[in-house]
Amino acid sequence: MAKQSAEFRALVADAMTHFQGGRIAQAESAYRAALAIVPRDPAVTHNLGVAIAAQGRHGAAVGCFDEALKADPDFVSAHYNRAVALMALGETQPAIKAFSRASTLEPQHYEAHRALGFLWLSQGERGRALDHFARTYELRRGDDRTTIARKSLTTATRHKLEHDADQLLYLSQRTRDRPRFELLARSYREIAKQVPDEVTTLSDVQIDALGENYNTPIHLSAAPEVAGRAVNERTDRVALTAQFEEQGAVCVDDLLTPQALHLLRRFLLESTIWHDFSHIDGFVASYLEDGLACPLLLQIADELRSAFPDVLGKHSLCQAWAFKGLQAQAAVDVHADDAAVSVNFWVTPTEANLAPGRGGLVVCRAPPPDDWEIKDYDADRERIVTFLEQKAVDSLVVPYRQNRAVLFQSRLFHHSDRPEFASSYENHRINLTLLYGLPLARLAKDLLGSVLFQN
Repeated sequence: MAKQSAEFRALVADAMTHFQGGRIAQAESAYRAALAIVPRDPAVTHNLGVAIAAQGRHGAAVGCFDEALKADPDFVSAHYNRAVALMALGETQPAIKAFSRASTLEPQHYEAHRALGFLWLSQGERGRALDHFARTYELRRGDDRTTIARKSLTTATRHKLEHDADQLLYLSQRTRDRPRFELLARSYREIAKQVPDEVTTLSDVQIDALGENYNTPIHLSAAPEVAGRAVNERTDRVALTAQFEEQGAVCVDDLLTPQALHLLRRFLLESTIWHDFSHIDGFVASYLEDGLACPLLLQIADELRSAFPDVLGKHSLCQAWAFKGLQAQAAVDVHADDAAVSVNFWVTPTEANLAPGRGGLVVCRAPPPDDWEIKDYDADRERIVTFLEQKAVDSLVVPYRQNRAVLFQSRLFHHSDRPEFASSYENHRINLTLLYGLPLARLAKDLLGSVLFQN
């Protein structure tokens, strides 16, 4: 028996080594050999399911997770990875049920709540999606936070701290908490002088000076759904749809109703949701699962589908983000999005743009070859630049304008068009991007859990 146990442990160790090294088929074989020695071991059966799912055989993986759950009904990882496999199979409702079970057993299961947020969006259940995005936000930055966002709570850049100080001063003039926000702004400004432009780990003394709420939701402005419509009805819908179908991209003016634009802009100016400062140099950003989700934005996302049914109707929202340029010429470099259709729109006043005629977006309407799998934009940079130079005449150049949107096929390369904006807090260039139509199977691939480590 001791010899068998040693052999069993060795096989499990080999399987984990193979899995970590990307040798998934060998990992599967080792797990099967281990189960031949100790049949129905729940942890190893679960790990076998993960290895099988990683090879795209999701139906077989579900069978493994079911077996593991027979032995241990409260096996959280088995519920979670079973949900991921079901999602990859397009079994949305069973996936929701399985993710819900995982999050019930482990209320701090961030990935399960995040998946539920996007799955409920795919079902048109905005309220339920908001509940789970509120939970992911709590787990990232609330009183019940885990370590998932620890790095962004203990690091900073000079530009990030200066932005936050400006926002706190802005809030001090618009809330009843003026003394508190003014004091915080002075502290942030003082620490900003000590921090370089690069992402830097803050000292205990600096964190102490900033306070325990650094890079958390210090203030959130309400952004409820609006009565009536948030997206203007389009009398030009037929023409815009025809242009999109012909060229792959189209510019749309007067996207939001005045009330929706006002409330959304106020939410973005007043809410301390700009937590990501390391994704693109010179920008702060916010995402659905990290503070951006609000009733109004999800209402806008839904109404866009009904406003452009032939373009967006069959696609559900699969992600959204907001980017704010902290410097006058902050620009997002060329890239493509991982979805079917992207909607990019701007909320900062047109007058903030110091370079009329540009400052918006350039979309290359020539799609990249179907066999071009872009995995690393840095590595592919030279090829992308060459491609854009060859297709320069086939680009849509959209000058900046408040409440203007660009709808385009997500796989088309696009980039900012030489922005130059006024530098005051209210004039930072803010753009929002809504992504529609990421297949659930692709999302499931990103969500697949890792194997459990065995002693």
